[in-house]
Amino acid sequence: MGRFCNSCGEKRHVDHDFSLRHYLAEAVETFTHFDSKILRTCWLLVSRPGVLSADYLAGRRIRHVNPLRLFLILSVVYYLSNSIFPYNAFTTPLAVQLHMNNYYPTLALTQVEQTMRHKGLEYPALERKYNEKTAILSKTLVFSLIPVIALLFYAFLVRKKRYFTEHLIVATHFWSFALLVIGVFIPILLLLLVRLGALFGLPPGIVTADVVPTVIIQAVFAPYLFLMLRRVYRVSRWYAGLLAASIAWSFFHIVWLFRFLLFVVTLRLL
Repeated sequence: MGRFCNSCGEKRHVDHDFSLRHYLAEAVETFTHFDSKILRTCWLLVSRPGVLSADYLAGRRIRHVNPLRLFLILSVVYYLSNSIFPYNAFTTPLAVQLHMNNYYPTLALTQVEQTMRHKGLEYPALERKYNEKTAILSKTLVFSLIPVIALLFYAFLVRKKRYFTEHLIVATHFWSFALLVIGVFIPILLLLLVRLGALFGLPPGIVTADVVPTVIIQAVFAPYLFLMLRRVYRVSRWYAGLLAASIAWSFFHIVWLFRFLLFVVTLRLL
């Protein structure tokens, strides 16, 4: 008898397969292999924009972490980082929705007042319940950002005649990179800027104001998207540059669209 079944191709079990040594050896191999796969995938995500998407769409998938799984892993990294270095890009407290909102401030205030009357809550109690609920919902609703970018790719690259799911793959990789930048790079950079600003007597509020990380993120996303679009869609340099700059510029408009969705859903579920 061979080591593998002639019917199903499965490896035939022997007594050694049920030993503790074999179990531990398989566990170590699984974790080390998976860890190396994650690190290799993250390195390619950062260092070679668009390679993961191009490989996945071409059928070269074994060596890399699945796009959705990668997004899930990096969303966990983002929220863990956010608990240590708070930066409210996606997890948006009620105070931000009401006082740092240039998109729908009147609507937000009206909705909050209506909810307070309907629930019979004072503002401090409502704010506490809102912040607890929105922190949980943001972890789920962050997936809604993927189809927004995919729709932009679909609309502006329609002549490439790609399936919408292909654009979803590219958008998933882009948002995975975005989570890494916003969850790891930006908090560390802001922490360094705060300490540097303290040396020159600048208050932390000036250094950490939304405009600072916004400009930095846009400056990072524009060249990243340019390389990604060139590598995946094979578009011309001028069109890749124009589209990359447009999406990078509109990034925080898209984030505020997400914040609006999060605001509405959170109030509904209180």
